[in-house]
Amino acid sequence: MSNFGGKMSARIEVRKSVFCKRLSLDFRLVNVIPALLHDKQRIAPVMVLWFLMAGCASQGPVRPPSLHLPAAVHGLTATRVGDAIDLAWTNPTRTTDGVSLTAKHSAGAMQAEVCRAEAFTTANCTPIAHLPATAGGSGGYHDVLPSSFAEGNVRTIVYRVRLVNSAGNGAGWTEVKSLAGVAPAIITGLRAQPVAQGILVQWQPGEDGVMLRVSRGKDATHSTLLAASDASTGKQSQKSSSGTVDTGGHVGEEQRYTVFRRCTVSLGGESFLMDSDPASVTVTASAKLPLPLPPTSLEALANTLSTPEVDLVWQPPDDAGVTGYRVYREESGATTLLTQEPLRGFTYADKSVSNGHSYRYWVASMNGTGEQRSSAVSVTLP
Repeated sequence: MSNFGGKMSARIEVRKSVFCKRLSLDFRLVNVIPALLHDKQRIAPVMVLWFLMAGCASQGPVRPPSLHLPAAVHGLTATRVGDAIDLAWTNPTRTTDGVSLTAKHSAGAMQAEVCRAEAFTTANCTPIAHLPATAGGSGGYHDVLPSSFAEGNVRTIVYRVRLVNSAGNGAGWTEVKSLAGVAPAIITGLRAQPVAQGILVQWQPGEDGVMLRVSRGKDATHSTLLAASDASTGKQSQKSSSGTVDTGGHVGEEQRYTVFRRCTVSLGGESFLMDSDPASVTVTASAKLPLPLPPTSLEALANTLSTPEVDLVWQPPDDAGVTGYRVYREESGATTLLTQEPLRGFTYADKSVSNGHSYRYWVASMNGTGEQRSSAVSVTLP
């Protein structure tokens, strides 16, 4: 009996195939159907023929309706700066089953959910933000850390981000790690001034073993990192632990400098960066340099062990633009320049003196604009 049923089914399929081929070849039949529909007596036969033609269509696999779940976000990053962490990511363009999120009724109004947790308690991820989200757009969140995360020993912290549809459902979380704990201290004493070589940027020395980064630019997006060489100009910059000379500034333009500390932390086989809050200063590179700072702590010592002599010694100013020093002497109201060529050092011996005479000295620092004199000191030879 089952064999008979199988043969009958096969015969029906063969006859159906032949019938469908004949229908597909008879274009006139398709053309007359609209005309036949105007004849009320022929409506029923035409409808039967229409259903027969519909049965010739091939059936594809049955697809379930879309769940409208946004796919996972990608490119998630976390940057620790001071007592805050900046998250950034890219939203998906499709649902988990391939439907475009920009299509009508695809997922409705979407939101990005953000949660934070200690690395060892990720099961208890605390929600910290619900943000509007657009398909394919950029997402971000600035998380100001509470004291429990901004203080204490440095340790890992976990962030999770996912998109949810209008019903509050999402596909899953994307995870990234960052650092909790005390960040490097902010730079103090930051200042900038024009000098002969360019712009001198200085700050107070701080923590050992922490890298410093100095940049020039109006913001983080439009800035040049000043290192051993300035890639934008090819000119050299001299660096130390408490200052750098930027030779790439342009005369007459306002320059903004930003300095921050950065440390690298290795935890659990992974490396993380942690930055201090940035410190910034603005200065204009003038066409004419200001006068240099004067020398300090000038001393004059009478030396009478052999021939009469006055030994001078002074401290150089904290000014990288100084190109040399001049020594002046005054006697009986008359001033004499003792050094025709500028001195590079910080001492001078005046051997053109006589016993029993009184002298008054001062030293001037020099740059391309002019000179600035120190306070005067007096000495009397016995």
